[in-house]
Amino acid sequence: MKANLMLVALLCVAAPHWAAASPALAEEKQCLGCHAMTTDGAGPSFQRIGRAWRGHSQAEAILVRTIRRGSASTDGPHWNKATMPDTSERPLVNEVEARRLARWILQL
Repeated sequence: MKANLMLVALLCVAAPHWAAASPALAEEKQCLGCHAMTTDGAGPSFQRIGRAWRGHSQAEAILVRTIRRGSASTDGPHWNKATMPDTSERPLVNEVEARRLARWILQL
């Protein structure tokens, strides 16, 4: 019981930090080379992606897969002719990082 309460307390303290770290994570993983917060560039803006996927039952899973493996993993290209490169052209993103990014994008 005591361990469960400590875990809940830790998660409550850490959760805002995880959410706030998503823009920094996007920069670290070089997402900003193609995406911006509000304007389209080589790729759609994070806000546009969030609006397009919000409410879709599989949005998080599809975004995680695309973030980790690129457009080909989800039958891309997406957003007209744009494709998100696979891991040979950009830094690796693990499952936890991709989930953080996807959740952040869906909240924009």
